[in-house]
Amino acid sequence: MKIPKIPNEYLGEYGKNCGYTTTNPRKWTKEEIKWAVDLKAKAFSTKEIAISLDRSETSVSIKMKRLGKKINTYNKNHIEEKYELNNLFLEVIKPKNILDLYCGTNSYYKNYNVTTNDINKNIKADYNEDAFKLLCKLYYENKKYDLIDLDPFGSAYDCFDLTIKMAKKGLIITLGEIGHKKWKRLDYVKTHYNIEKLEDFTTENIIDYIQKIGLRNKKYLYVWEYREWQNISRVYFIVKDRKVTEQWEKSKRENGQMSLFNLGGRNEPNNNI
Repeated sequence: MKIPKIPNEYLGEYGKNCGYTTTNPRKWTKEEIKWAVDLKAKAFSTKEIAISLDRSETSVSIKMKRLGKKINTYNKNHIEEKYELNNLFLEVIKPKNILDLYCGTNSYYKNYNVTTNDINKNIKADYNEDAFKLLCKLYYENKKYDLIDLDPFGSAYDCFDLTIKMAKKGLIITLGEIGHKKWKRLDYVKTHYNIEKLEDFTTENIIDYIQKIGLRNKKYLYVWEYREWQNISRVYFIVKDRKVTEQWEKSKRENGQMSLFNLGGRNEPNNNI
């Protein structure tokens, strides 16, 4: 299982050994706590979290017990809105089958015809594989899904191309890389999205890049809705096949007839999909 490694700048300073431990204690930073809570929410074990944080299992175990209430409420501020948007989007595209590629402990789509996956083998899912490797397998088998949901811990960039190929009606992407903006980190978005300046590090610019990947795959990705919350953004795309010629595309753009943003809109869902 691939365990994400916490960035060094998130780590606290070492203190003096008081004689009760075999090593010098390291202070817990707010960033490190958030990292640990997010891993716990993704069903990583105490041992795996300890590896990620470069701490002992005992240290992590004690801290997680103290953070018990926070673990259950870390995303309380946006989870209700996220579920509301999920419901509305489902009403719009009416999917007959769904691929939940990072399902976690409890897939939101459990009452639908859903295929689930999570790399954590302790989670009960249809697959427990690396997301990209599973997509390669499913694509080779010519699988298609009305809706694909990418809700990863971090970034799902490597999966964009194949999911766009395989999504028939809708695609939802959670952009965990937005969290890098808080720490003014451009290393990831510079290499993956050609974003060179902090002022250009926006959800809209990442959406634009994803839409270009869609065009290369002969798909239009219309933004039905998107939201920005603490450290993440979540984008709801309506997927349409690109069947027009280049000449027609140019004509439509010049006449203002084609927009990849807000097709239907949240208040005016487009049911003719």
